[in-house]
Amino acid sequence: MPCDSVIDAKRHLVVTTATGDLTDDEVSACCSHLKGRADFNPSFNQLLDLTGANRCEASTGHLQRVAAQPLFSSASRRAIVAPNPAIFGLARMFEAYRSISDVGEHVMVFREMREALAWLNEQ
Repeated sequence: MPCDSVIDAKRHLVVTTATGDLTDDEVSACCSHLKGRADFNPSFNQLLDLTGANRCEASTGHLQRVAAQPLFSSASRRAIVAPNPAIFGLARMFEAYRSISDVGEHVMVFREMREALAWLNEQ
C-alpha cells in the first residue's frame, strides 16, 4: 500500500492517500512516517483517502493496537473515506476502537469524499 501524506498548514489539514492492498506493516509504516515528519502537527485534522485501496489484509487486532496509540490531538478530527464495503467495515471498526481508547481525536468514516470534507469543515 503506497501511502502518501500532504500537510496543508494553511488549512490545518493532513491529507493521507493510500492505494493498493492494506497490510498490518503498511498501516504501521504510514503512521510512523507521518509522526516522524518535521512538518507534522498533531493539532491538525486528517483526511484519510482510501478510495484507491483494493483490499485490506490488516488484522482486527492490529487495528485495535493502532487505534490505542495517540497520533493526533483530542481536538482533531479524522475523516476516513472508504467506498469499498470491506474496507469501510474495517475503518468503522477502527473508529469504534478509537472511540473507546480515550487517546484522542474524533474519527468518522464516510463512503463519499464530499461528506467527509463537509464534516471536517464543520468546526
